Amino acid sequence: MLSHMCGSGGGEGPTPSTEEGMNTSLHTTTTTMATQTDTHSQNHSEMNELPPPRMISQRAHQTLAFPTFSSNYTKMIQANLYDKLTNPKLIVMNGITACLDALSHTLCDPDDVVITPTPVYGRIYTNFHDRSAATVIPLVCSQEDDFALNVKDLEKLIEKTESEGRCVRACVLLHPHNPLGHIYSTAQLRSIMEICAQHEVHVIIDEIYAFSIYNKEIKFNSVLGFESLPDPQRTHVLWGFSKDFSIPGFRLGVIHSLNPWVLSCVTTLSHYHSCPQVIQHAAATIINDEEWCDGFYLPTNQERLAKAHHKICQRLQEMEIAVCKGQGGLYVWANLQAYLQPCTEEREMALFMALVDGGVCILPGKKLYCVNPGWFRIIFAVPDEELEEGLSRIEVVLYVWKKNIESDSS
Repeated sequence: MLSHMCGSGGGEGPTPSTEEGMNTSLHTTTTTMATQTDTHSQNHSEMNELPPPRMISQRAHQTLAFPTFSSNYTKMIQANLYDKLTNPKLIVMNGITACLDALSHTLCDPDDVVITPTPVYGRIYTNFHDRSAATVIPLVCSQEDDFALNVKDLEKLIEKTESEGRCVRACVLLHPHNPLGHIYSTAQLRSIMEICAQHEVHVIIDEIYAFSIYNKEIKFNSVLGFESLPDPQRTHVLWGFSKDFSIPGFRLGVIHSLNPWVLSCVTTLSHYHSCPQVIQHAAATIINDEEWCDGFYLPTNQERLAKAHHKICQRLQEMEIAVCKGQGGLYVWANLQAYLQPCTEEREMALFMALVDGGVCILPGKKLYCVNPGWFRIIFAVPDEELEEGLSRIEVVLYVWKKNIESDSS
């Protein structure tokens, strides 16, 4: 999948993220520790000894070169044109938030514009504003069209913003989308990238939920699998470990880019966002277990997500609550507008607090920059008994809430 992007062209990339001096120092420490434990059996030592730090970095690079872990992929990288030492094409950092912050700092000047479809995961706004002082402008997607992204609307927004004398620096896509769960088709992605290429706009695609797909009828197509890109130098793909592998707080994210200048800048910033080598090693160990990843974990996780998604949609339907049709992620986008009279942000937040008081926390649309009050994101990736209990609490709170509305209006 990635051989076309990791091969020739684009010049040499940055040096590995771990500096030579640090490698030498840590390797010396590792050697000393190994000497002190000679009393252990040789088999025990070999079983527990970590590879030298440089090898940890190399192993992480070769296994995290792109977020697809089928059994032949690592071999494909090694057999083709991937040079993990002098041209890695990726940077490892301590999480996707750090990756987005680094890209923002690299690409944007103050007051540059970043466009993203909304509703959207709220950290996008802070990630692209806090350090670089860029302005995030929403591409508002219509609830009447199930919040689908309209490519023509994207082009119009870029042209309108540029006509005002502002610089549109980047377009950020979450794929699968958070909170909608939408998966973009290959044609949609290519159309978006073509429009951005015409206007010299960088495309940043966050694929952190790439393997959390619960709709088996939908195929997830990573941009890294495209045979060609409209503007390879302005296309950057991100993936993180914590969501797909259900390890919250496991801070490991990667930026894949073909742009030597971007890689150089992000490499410098990675010293302030470094991922501990012990975490890199743990991640590489997990995903190098191809039999477990491909044969058990990923398919089992997707089956459980599909089962939980079916259950929550069925229960919400029984409560006469509509949900946005999604295909991936750990959540559903639920419409509670029928419980808001009037349908305002104030009433939305009041309902949110009532739900919290009732022992269940679901995220209101206001926190996800939704312009239509009454939508809530509900996480369903929990054990069956917790999901059932959470849905029961939602049902009780909404029943009492509705009774209070009827009482107030009578």
